Amino acid sequence: MILAIDQGSSKTVAALVNPEGTIVSKAFSGGACYFSSSVEKAFREIDVSAKEAMNAAGVGGVDRIYAGIAGANWPDEIEMLTGEMHRRFPAPAVTVRNDCVAALRGGTDKRDGIVLCAGSGLNAAVMINGKVIQVLNNYVDDNDQGGGALGNRAMEAVFESQAGIRGDTVLTERLLDFFGCSTVDELIVGRDHRKLRYPMYTAVEILMRAADENDETALDVVYEFSVSVARYVTGSMKKFGLVGKDCDIVLSGGVFKSYNPLFRETIAVAVHRISRQAAVINAKYEPIVGAALLGLEAAGAPQEALEKCRLSAEALGLTRCTDKFGAKT
Repeated sequence: MILAIDQGSSKTVAALVNPEGTIVSKAFSGGACYFSSSVEKAFREIDVSAKEAMNAAGVGGVDRIYAGIAGANWPDEIEMLTGEMHRRFPAPAVTVRNDCVAALRGGTDKRDGIVLCAGSGLNAAVMINGKVIQVLNNYVDDNDQGGGALGNRAMEAVFESQAGIRGDTVLTERLLDFFGCSTVDELIVGRDHRKLRYPMYTAVEILMRAADENDETALDVVYEFSVSVARYVTGSMKKFGLVGKDCDIVLSGGVFKSYNPLFRETIAVAVHRISRQAAVINAKYEPIVGAALLGLEAAGAPQEALEKCRLSAEALGLTRCTDKFGAKT
């Protein structure tokens, strides 16, 4: 049996995969990043979801663990997290990678590709000839850090509108209402003193609804964010020789689940300006499925097992979208 784990800042997912490749159970718990919270907090959430999935499958132990964990960037971090996983879940084989590696495998079967994963934060990983050679998390600018940064960009647009730098926007009234503030000044103070009642990334839904209604400022914010984060893809393509190659640029994470096509189209334009051979796609499967596939591949599973894994993932609702970008199944 294989235990697959995907842990991000917003949720932790565990799944049990049998030797034939079928995902037989799944379980969810709260999110965590060991680096920004603590190792104890991160593994407490892993314990909850993993044990629930194992109980649902009726198994008391596993033979292999493949875990994609937020914040697992440097070799010493991965070594520490692997040791902690061994201690809590004794298994002959344990693999720990950054969670965006699982997101990449959940989006493509190609051996060359890049994943841009935008959840509450942002990460990217580059794969060449089937091997992940770089994870970019520690190189990402604060203004590009996923939903948190996008929510903050929406907030900044409201401030600029108030100052006359941008035009009027429905974001002003909606963000004031959402965060329970009476004035823009109160919103600024709440943001700067970290006293707002919700995390910044929760404002993304407000932003996207306004963009879907063609609010010019909201559309500008989405476009500017997309242009900025596309740099991590195009820069990596140039650095690692992917220009002109048949490769997939995989978009994953909650931010890219939006129905609005502006994210993908803007990133696709940036990519196709330097290489028409690359395909910009939205990941079909949730990252936990990528972790399951990677666990099966590490165990030497045949192609039929990988296909059963995908089919069972679809049956369990572990897909992200249909052919229409952003449309949930």
